[in-house]
Amino acid sequence: MSIIQRPGDGNSISTTSNVSEETIQVSSRQSTTRRQFLSNVTKTALALTGASSMSMLAAACGGTPPNVNTGSQVTLQWYFEANPDEAALAKKIVNKFMAQNPDIKIVIQLGDLSHQEQKLRTEIAAGSVPDIIRLAELGYGAYAKQGLLADLNTFIKKDQQFQDEVQSQEYPALVNTFTWEGKYYVIPEQVTHTALFYNVDHLRAAGLTMPTSWDDTSWTWDKFLNYATRLTQSSGGRTTRYGFAEAWWWPLTATSVLAAANGGMWFEQPVNPGPKSSNLSDPNIVETVQWYADLSNVHKVAAGDRALQSQSGFQLFQTGKASMCIVGHWYYGAFAGTPGLHFDIAPIPIGPHGGSHSLTNIGGTGVAVSSKTKYPEQAWRFAKYWGGVEATKMRNIWVPTLLSVGQSQAYLQSNSAMAHANLFIDVLAKGYVHSLPVSRAWDNFSTPYGTVLSDIWDGKSTAQRALPGLDQTIDDNIQKYG
Repeated sequence: MSIIQRPGDGNSISTTSNVSEETIQVSSRQSTTRRQFLSNVTKTALALTGASSMSMLAAACGGTPPNVNTGSQVTLQWYFEANPDEAALAKKIVNKFMAQNPDIKIVIQLGDLSHQEQKLRTEIAAGSVPDIIRLAELGYGAYAKQGLLADLNTFIKKDQQFQDEVQSQEYPALVNTFTWEGKYYVIPEQVTHTALFYNVDHLRAAGLTMPTSWDDTSWTWDKFLNYATRLTQSSGGRTTRYGFAEAWWWPLTATSVLAAANGGMWFEQPVNPGPKSSNLSDPNIVETVQWYADLSNVHKVAAGDRALQSQSGFQLFQTGKASMCIVGHWYYGAFAGTPGLHFDIAPIPIGPHGGSHSLTNIGGTGVAVSSKTKYPEQAWRFAKYWGGVEATKMRNIWVPTLLSVGQSQAYLQSNSAMAHANLFIDVLAKGYVHSLPVSRAWDNFSTPYGTVLSDIWDGKSTAQRALPGLDQTIDDNIQKYG
């Protein structure tokens, strides 16, 4: 859980909004290692991007104790991770909700996933469970397994308005990702999936054009490698521009989607996978991992470990020292705010064993209702509002979770720096997605997973030699902790 969370920002912010004169404070943030997050990517990304956060903040509203009913008004504690942009936007949405629901007061507590949700877990261990909790796809299963989350289906089946206006517009694959053992625990608030970002000026100068559909079967690995080779530049025996750069934590972004687009799925049942189900030794996945590592070690078209130590991959892309990268929408704000950077997105290239279309991954964050709350009806009212149409339209810094909002002109306008922002929505609408493993054992096997794949990336091992043993490690962890 600690290494999958999409980058955020840990700076403090002040506000004069009417959420009971909230004060937001910042605690220290622990840095991550190279094997967890590709050298120093974390610290720089935290200052530049705006999606799921890794910052520890705390908010108090007027000093009202948790779960106190002051007359006709109920106070709900909401545990929510946020960077400054998200926090400010969340408060606006909360203010609007409270204006429409004066009998409910929302107290925002914001936590730190870079410390593995230590604050939230400490509160839960002490018997103090927030009424509403923001959770990511890789982390919610642990809380569901403990019985801490309410099955939202119990509310939905009695809420025809939600069924008509929200449920009908949700992406089935995202709903499935947040459904554990037949129970729906999290209403999605944002989708986190990846695409191929590219420098428009570099492609135009090289006379190259990108595909604009996830169904374009001409967009193959061979064509991608040809593009990357033509875009790579050198001077005096030194590479001055790479055709491609690893922008984030590569096993979970680039490799997983490339493998899926090559017919290789890590787990056939990604949500709560059973023992002996890890499938990294699938020949299609082995082929993908090695091909990806070879972009740097063999073909020299991708920034290798040494280059990434001095400047992270997304910075190489931002500064024009790399022409392409695979990463999620959460980098849109940073890229759009970079002077002189003209960028767009394209689908993930299809591998030699892929099908008739490309794929991407699917995940995200959303809100869950505590099974321990004293006020389930009020907590549901807020949760369904947060995941509903009005709040979704206001959250224009994320890929919307509702099809009607994603297909609106408002979404395209809010992403106007990309000519093909529709690709983020099209792939969801078509269902060309796969999920990463949603497992209680994630915290236990994510570290060896990152270590082994990083050794392959660094050229210290090969996929064929390393991945079967990694399957065994993951299966053992699922058997023990899952």
